[in-house]
Amino acid sequence: MSNLALVAAAGILAVTIATIAYVRYRQNETVVLRRDADLAATLRELAGTDAARLAAVDEFEIGLYERLFYSRAIGPRARSAAWALLATVLTIAAVIALDGQDNIVSVVAWACSIVLAVAFGIAAVVFAALAGYSALTTPRVSFADSYADEATGSDASGADL
Repeated sequence: MSNLALVAAAGILAVTIATIAYVRYRQNETVVLRRDADLAATLRELAGTDAARLAAVDEFEIGLYERLFYSRAIGPRARSAAWALLATVLTIAAVIALDGQDNIVSVVAWACSIVLAVAFGIAAVVFAALAGYSALTTPRVSFADSYADEATGSDASGADL
């Protein structure tokens, strides 16, 4: 086995491990969000009627809602793009490995690998575009307007308090 083949095999292994680690990390975000939502509910109960504690819980929930928008709208598309990109890399490796083989099974596998590489490449681009589109168009939770209204002494309709 040549040095180039060893480097290619190490690269494919590294891409596979990186993709699996990325997807696993992003899937853990759902567990963390669920735990944080339970924590917010518990903190709200413990805060009772104390305004300062309730304000702290509100700030915590704002951060939670912002992360929730990402994990629900953008995260799944980014994970799908990562899986499709990994599949593209693996099928391209199969195309390269099967190139030059003369038996009929290898030629058919080579042709199927080319078709799959193109399909997975298109899927990776589509999912990456969907993730980017979602990142640009997903409404964000912003309470800046309500904070500005409190500072100026008027409500959302512009009437003075």
